[in-house]
Amino acid sequence: MKTHKPSIKKLAKKLSKIAKEKGFVVQRYDATNSVYLKLDYGVANSIRIGDHDGKKHLSYKFNLLTNIDKSYVEHGEYQRSYYCVEDFEKLIDDILNNKNNVLKKYGVHKYQRMMKKNQLENANKDGFWSKAKLV
Repeated sequence: MKTHKPSIKKLAKKLSKIAKEKGFVVQRYDATNSVYLKLDYGVANSIRIGDHDGKKHLSYKFNLLTNIDKSYVEHGEYQRSYYCVEDFEKLIDDILNNKNNVLKKYGVHKYQRMMKKNQLENANKDGFWSKAKLV
């Protein structure tokens, strides 16, 4: 018997809600078959939620995919993590750990300055930045 996978939009809503509760600033952009979330104006990276492989030129540190049954990590110039729906909680833990690692590396004040810098420098850029909404 095949199990029902939640919709991408429902997963994005749930993930956004939890991320906000955990103190992230969340920007959201809904594309045709994917939803993109940027955390803390990108300082804590971004998440792609989809039902298919993404475009090769767009690389996200965190990916929640409804079309895979097992989570995995790709190592390369940058590490990319792919989560199946069943590992939703692991994704939450990993985005929190990632933020904590960035905060440890830069400190709270520099982290906040980096957020402000990203927000100001990218506000009028085409693509994600001009289309995304704050959650």
